Amino acid sequence: MSRSTIRDALLTVGGATAATLLVCMVALWIFAGPDRAPSRRELVIPAGTAELIANGGNPLDLPANWSFRSGDVLVLDNRDRADHFIGAWFAPYDRVTEVTLEASVTVLCSLHPDGVISLDVTPRRTDWALAVPPTLMIGPAFGLTLLMARWVLRSLGDIEGTSGPLALSDAGPGPQSDGIARSEDETSAF
Repeated sequence: MSRSTIRDALLTVGGATAATLLVCMVALWIFAGPDRAPSRRELVIPAGTAELIANGGNPLDLPANWSFRSGDVLVLDNRDRADHFIGAWFAPYDRVTEVTLEASVTVLCSLHPDGVISLDVTPRRTDWALAVPPTLMIGPAFGLTLLMARWVLRSLGDIEGTSGPLALSDAGPGPQSDGIARSEDETSAF
C-alpha cells in the first residue's frame, strides 16, 4: 500500500466518523433541547376526586404519558378525603407531598382512570458524552464501508484500462485533430 492510499483511507474513515459525531450531537441537542431551570408543577387534588376516578372519569385531565425535565418538582396537594399515590410517592389526605423527578418511570397511579401513568423525564441539559458511543460504533464502520465502495468502483474502472466508464482518463477527446470524440467505428472509417 502506498502512502497516498493509507492517507485516503484514514481521511475517509476519519471524515465519516466526524460526520457521524456531528449527526449524533445534533440529534442529542434536538432530543434534550435547550437548558432550563427546574420547574414546579402543582397538582391540586380536589375533594371528590377518588369517587370520580372510581366511576371512570379523569377529573384532573392527567395524560397517560406526562413529560418532565430532570430536576422538576411535582407537588401533590391532596384535598380529597382519600389518600392517593403515584408510584412510591404517597399523598395522604389533607397533606402536600413534593417529589423531585430524576428518571422516567411507568408506575401505578390512583389519580389516573387507567390506574397507570408514565412519567417521561428527559435530561435538563445536554450531556454531550452520550454522543460518543454511537459515534465510535457507527462512524468507523460507515467509513470502512465507504472506503470499500471506493476501492470497488476504482477496480471496476481499471478492468478495461483507461477506457472504462468509471475510469478517469487524461487521454483527451480522442485521436481526431478536430477535438470531437468519436467511437471506434467512426475513427476506423478515416
